[in-house]
Amino acid sequence: MITTSRFLGYDKNEYGDLIVNRKEAEIVSLTFDLYLLNVGSSRIGELLDYMGVKTVTGTTWESGTINGMLCNEKYKGDFHLQKYYTPENKRNHTRKNSGEVQSYYISENHEPIVSPEIWEKVQEVREQRKRDRNIGQDSTMKFQNRYPLSGMLICPYCGKTLRRRQVYKKKIQWLCSTYIEKGVKTCKGIRIDDAELQGLNITEQTVIEEVVKKWQEALLLYQQSRFRLRNQEQHSQCRN
Repeated sequence: MITTSRFLGYDKNEYGDLIVNRKEAEIVSLTFDLYLLNVGSSRIGELLDYMGVKTVTGTTWESGTINGMLCNEKYKGDFHLQKYYTPENKRNHTRKNSGEVQSYYISENHEPIVSPEIWEKVQEVREQRKRDRNIGQDSTMKFQNRYPLSGMLICPYCGKTLRRRQVYKKKIQWLCSTYIEKGVKTCKGIRIDDAELQGLNITEQTVIEEVVKKWQEALLLYQQSRFRLRNQEQHSQCRN
């Protein structure tokens, strides 16, 4: 029996055991897949809001909620009992248990929604991104520029970096620096809207085609998930 509060992807039976909610499990799986495609937690939240998916409390998605989902061991079928505790002198406050009280970790406690391999991979990516952010705060960072993506985006045709430019009034794009300086005869160039890059976690030099491919894959996963959810809703309506 699990006494934890309600969270996306599971219901409880009469004995308090966790039972997979198939419709919600699609959203959980999609979230993990998108994160491994280098889509940031804020952008994932935006996609879920766009899909009309609400949190278990009926609100819109915040990056903190997404991050909480991604590190929740219950999604791989495990259960960490007393991960948080309530101090005796502060009954209305819970704290993360860092050894203050005894805790218990139960493996394979219930049916998982994501495989242990995917869950562990997500934790590795999360830790790597934390390290990258710490490096980014160092004044000796290799690519210390006015804009976070400066020096990071690479043209697939000439290998030079892309530059940030304002075009068409207030629209921001990234363009090949060779194309800007020497014209189309030297490099046919490539451009991408700054808005398309928002929410992607780019922490090293990346060929722009790879960025576009990752975002296309993310959108495909989103579309596939929407299709499955619609089918489930239709089948449910037919049974009723």
